[in-house]
Amino acid sequence: MTEFFNFLFTLSPIDYTVLGVNLVLFIFAKPIASRYQRSTDKATIKNRIRGLRIANLLLFTIFISEFFFSHWAKQLSQTGLTLLLAFLGVHFLKVLILAKYGRTKEIDNVEHRSETYQSEIFGLLIVFITTIATILFIINIWGMTDWLKTTSVLGGLLIIAFSTKDVWAPDNINGLILLYNGNIEPGSVIKVDDCDLLAITIQTTLTQTVFRDLRSKHQIILPNSRLRSSKIEILSKCPGSGLMQTIDFKIGYGFTIEEIESFFAIIWERACDAEKSINQEKPFAVKLLENGDHAVVWRFCYWVKNLFGLYDAAFAVNREAYRTSLEKGISLDTPMTHSVSVTPDATNQLR
Repeated sequence: MTEFFNFLFTLSPIDYTVLGVNLVLFIFAKPIASRYQRSTDKATIKNRIRGLRIANLLLFTIFISEFFFSHWAKQLSQTGLTLLLAFLGVHFLKVLILAKYGRTKEIDNVEHRSETYQSEIFGLLIVFITTIATILFIINIWGMTDWLKTTSVLGGLLIIAFSTKDVWAPDNINGLILLYNGNIEPGSVIKVDDCDLLAITIQTTLTQTVFRDLRSKHQIILPNSRLRSSKIEILSKCPGSGLMQTIDFKIGYGFTIEEIESFFAIIWERACDAEKSINQEKPFAVKLLENGDHAVVWRFCYWVKNLFGLYDAAFAVNREAYRTSLEKGISLDTPMTHSVSVTPDATNQLR
């Protein structure tokens, strides 16, 4: 034990700094984990606290192990602590940048803070500067300052960056383009047929864009390169009257136009009462789309002012259409009709 205390007294100010930082991170792991990429999930916060404290104990154990067997333990501990501080520092700085340059949008009564072009550019600068500083610190910790006199370190980093450019470059470049254009922002309702997607935009980062599907309410993540290579319909950039939606109904022959218009007027009134996302100030429209072989195809047009309720509005219209069809005796199923066309020549031959 005496030897151990003598070992502690031989430590340099840098060593005491390492131990002090480790101790601070261990004690204040809870507030650090709570503020790092804010989350309301208690299980996520607990996992962060546990991971941070395990990392501190591991680094402390490696540092103390120098007293027992390894003369490299101090360097390993300092290297690990440098990487940990760099990781935490980058993310805390990005949180501050996001708070200053990011934007806040309320979606489904939940506040979401998302990146902007400026915040991502500053974030990239922070990552670049921190990476260079971390490499320099680690080189000094291991006493390999001669590396700085050659191009081996820089050349190695350039080779790694070039060989992996196909992995990180496309999504990052496309992410910056999406953020710079600003067409797809938090709260935007978009439709991407290639991905079978109709969703609300939650967040766009350098690598991916997060959506909430309007049908399932699940979160969907798409790489930015995939998103920009697809045809995107931005539904939220619609006129003040709302987004026009259509539903086609096949109704058999034998009903007058007035009867059909009255039929759809009842459907529209009932659907407006049932679903508030439908714009009641914009009257519905009925179009005769096709005189088919078995039925007349009528197109019912209505406008949705709250795009988050697109599917709820369609459900309401279909439900009220079925109810009204039973009351009015207007069947919505396609009838099977057959007629025999006889030419004059065929009629003469029969005679």
